Amino acid sequence: MKRYSLISILTFLIGLLPKLACGQGVGQTGLNYENLTVDTVANTVLYEQRLYRNPLIGMLELGAVVSRPATRDLIPLHQGVPIARYRLSPSLNVTPLSLSERQAIKQLAPFRPTRYKLDFRLQPELIARFGFKSNPFETKTNLLLQTQLMLWRGMALNIGATFALINDLDNERTGVRPGPVFLNQFLALDRQNFLSLSLGAFHNNQYGLNAQYRWADLSGPWSFGVEGSLTGFYFFPARSYYYERPNQLMLFADVAYRLPVHALTLKLQAGQYLDQQRGVRFDLIRQFTNVEIGFFVTKLPVSSTLGFNFAIPVPPGRVVQGRHTRLRTSEEFRWEYNYNGSANVGAPYRLGTRLDALLRQYHRDYLRSQL
Repeated sequence: MKRYSLISILTFLIGLLPKLACGQGVGQTGLNYENLTVDTVANTVLYEQRLYRNPLIGMLELGAVVSRPATRDLIPLHQGVPIARYRLSPSLNVTPLSLSERQAIKQLAPFRPTRYKLDFRLQPELIARFGFKSNPFETKTNLLLQTQLMLWRGMALNIGATFALINDLDNERTGVRPGPVFLNQFLALDRQNFLSLSLGAFHNNQYGLNAQYRWADLSGPWSFGVEGSLTGFYFFPARSYYYERPNQLMLFADVAYRLPVHALTLKLQAGQYLDQQRGVRFDLIRQFTNVEIGFFVTKLPVSSTLGFNFAIPVPPGRVVQGRHTRLRTSEEFRWEYNYNGSANVGAPYRLGTRLDALLRQYHRDYLRSQL
């Protein structure tokens, strides 16, 4: 497909959304929130926001929606599931939610998919490899148009299309092709135990089943997790598609410690990665206000590498928004480079939800450091 055809399609989609929306409402702060419930008896606000990478922005902006938010308890939701209870004043504090409290929240705010917008997001995707003399900088540059349909509490269907713009890395076709399509069930088992289950076609040309468990103390320094998956390879060559049976078993565990200064997290991971590579990986992660930067070292029997990664917001954020429909850029762009050049050296494929990255954003010390 020619380049101007891709631009024409995106222009058409952007122009169509305002007609679908019930008024643009770009300046209405309250429209940034979905599934909003105000409990005046318990002085608590439950809400979900998918626009900002930094959760504190959403917490502070609630001042435009409800009165005196600093004196209220805020309970942010992820796919309709409560994370924890937060209070901004006098100093930001977080209280984990017990199983009985979570059951009471279900009664207070029954899940309804209609309380969510039809949310379209534009996600840039860049895959790069360095070091070959014939072509020192090989890249795949894609633009993903994705949406997330909430089916029931915790369950989301992620679907979309990939606009493959540039590819001098492999023989996967350019033009328009299906994007990652997968189901994700997010669960909060009790106060500090979280689970994420995914099934479908993921990023990095992997499809199958993925399960993540994490114990996370959102006000303490320690967390640990386990992840396992069984996946296969899929690919879109010119005018065709290709896939292999699920034969990639990935299983690893990690432990993370958050230092009391500079929002630094040390993370040690060990297990089996893609291509049956067994080894260990050490990450040093630094959280800034809206940006996360990490450095890592990976040791495998046949190959070792080091590199860096980062996660940044994608401007401009909200493009067009109404009460029922929204077009926006993705809340974050996450990218990783390793010295070895291979994408599979001790690196898992990309998912919509990484429990360690998600819960790290809701840690008390990260939010408190911004106030």
